[in-house]
Amino acid sequence: MQRGTPNYERMSTALAGKIRRQASELQAMFKAFGAVESIFFRGVGPGGYDIYGVKFANGVAEFRILLAADDKADDVIFRPDGNSKPGGIAACSEEGSLRATAETAPIKVLIYNGSGSDLQLFKLDAEGKRSAFGTIGEEMTFPVTTYVDSPWVIADRSGKCLEIVLPGQQTRFHTVEASGRPGGARTVPLAGSEATLRGYIEAVGRGAPDYDRMTSEVAAQTRQQLPFNQAILARLGTLRAMSFRGVSGLGSDVYIAQFANGSAEWRIGLAKDGTIGRIALGPQY
Repeated sequence: MQRGTPNYERMSTALAGKIRRQASELQAMFKAFGAVESIFFRGVGPGGYDIYGVKFANGVAEFRILLAADDKADDVIFRPDGNSKPGGIAACSEEGSLRATAETAPIKVLIYNGSGSDLQLFKLDAEGKRSAFGTIGEEMTFPVTTYVDSPWVIADRSGKCLEIVLPGQQTRFHTVEASGRPGGARTVPLAGSEATLRGYIEAVGRGAPDYDRMTSEVAAQTRQQLPFNQAILARLGTLRAMSFRGVSGLGSDVYIAQFANGSAEWRIGLAKDGTIGRIALGPQY
């Protein structure tokens, strides 16, 4: 990818098509990362993907690879994780002095809208000018692939700046809270999150999720991942116990679920009406 000459013969037709569409963007990110220094195996993830961590000269990334029966790569999921810079939140008063940075490490940022209304997202370019990137719906998660310390303006519907995100390790998972909401990190689970998660796991195991108890985003995600997650739950067996472990950067409750044949980490976030606003098997959100 760094040379701009992917070996499409080692990929499935679908993966080759995806890489061709993203080739220029991927080449720029791999060049920014620099030379590969080490690769290490992290385990097997949902759907049978082999998970690898890769350390580059200028940062780190995660790769999830699924091999087909003919040993071709059937799918590859690439997540750039930036470098050691923390990033942060800048005040709106600083917008005029901020500029996009070049030649920094690529990073994927997840922004969750917990503000109570739609948000607008703007990228600041090298001249500090806003470029509209999209709208983040209420209680929706918005992924952004960008570069460390390149500023992103989060604004209300009128375009008024609310805060500016500087991508880095501290802002990889960022929640935009409603104004006036009490600050401070939550240390206890949301009321009803364990019971809701138990119900979700049981329903997915039966192959009959209750989509009415989910936001549209989570319902679409659940439909897409249902065959994989149902197969995983079949191997794990009966759910026996569940323990709360903390709160993720996006505000999801983190649980370790103990099954008859093993354990798994689940993360769940509830919307204001009690429906599931975020769900993940494994440390994704």
